[in-house]
Amino acid sequence: MTKNSPNKTKKKTKNKVRRVLIILLLVLLLMGVTVGYAVLSTSLNISGTSRIRNATWDVHFQNISVVNGSVRPISGPSIDASKLNINYAIELDTPGDYFEFTVDVKNSGSVDAKLSALPVLGGISEEQDVYANYSFTHADGTPVQVGESILIGKAQKYKIRIEIDPKVTSQQMPKEEETLHLNVSMSFIQA
Repeated sequence: MTKNSPNKTKKKTKNKVRRVLIILLLVLLLMGVTVGYAVLSTSLNISGTSRIRNATWDVHFQNISVVNGSVRPISGPSIDASKLNINYAIELDTPGDYFEFTVDVKNSGSVDAKLSALPVLGGISEEQDVYANYSFTHADGTPVQVGESILIGKAQKYKIRIEIDPKVTSQQMPKEEETLHLNVSMSFIQA
């Protein structure tokens, strides 16, 4: 039997220490990656409940006024019982004939309101769209935009116009008399 020389023993001890250090470093590295992943993947959830006391929602149409120069309607514009829709019926005979009126949208509630979608103009078929122009704008003629607000207690005036396009040809006009049954609606949400 040969005895281990002191150099070999020292060498073995150094190798064991190196292995232990390498294993310890690998374990620490693995723990660091695990902790780092946990930190980066943590999600926080916050939930709560709130109440608005005595809040009321009341956004509606009011104050219809027919503009001078308009043709006489079959059934003038009227606000339905819900105050959320306007209905009317008219006949337009020749290019350039029009019917136009203004209406206020009033916020009588206790919460500011904003327009969530463009106004819906109903009652025009594809065939009628060739010769009829139907528009909904602010009273001054500027376009209505999604997101416009009406503050508590305030009103906004809008203009609705239906006309036979002055540039339409006789071939584009309907061959028989047509009655247009039109409607307008708007969608508001809490601002």
